[in-house]
Amino acid sequence: MSNIYDTAYELEKNLREASVFTELSSAYAAMREDKVAFELFEEFRNVQIGLQQKQMTGGAITDDDVASAQAIAERASGNEVIQSLMAKEQQLSQLMEEVNAIITKPLQELYAPAQD
Repeated sequence: MSNIYDTAYELEKNLREASVFTELSSAYAAMREDKVAFELFEEFRNVQIGLQQKQMTGGAITDDDVASAQAIAERASGNEVIQSLMAKEQQLSQLMEEVNAIITKPLQELYAPAQD
């Protein structure tokens, strides 16, 4: 029987070589080279992190917080370079969901209701 950690490291290697990941890496590099896009991306990311920290610490998220997040998200999604990056992220996310479904299949089967 193979070592599960060896399998996990092989999966990591395969992910790094997958076209969806290399395309995401290229889109990220292109975004970093575009000063306007990168600054907008960083601002968007910082707003997201701030909201997550508030949620994790039980802080209240105000209407102003939401409005600010929506405004920066709108600006970010209107930037073609960031739009391309987000599309590649979505593709990778889909792949990760599919892989996760495969990996967790034994648990799903274990806890599935018994068929009479």
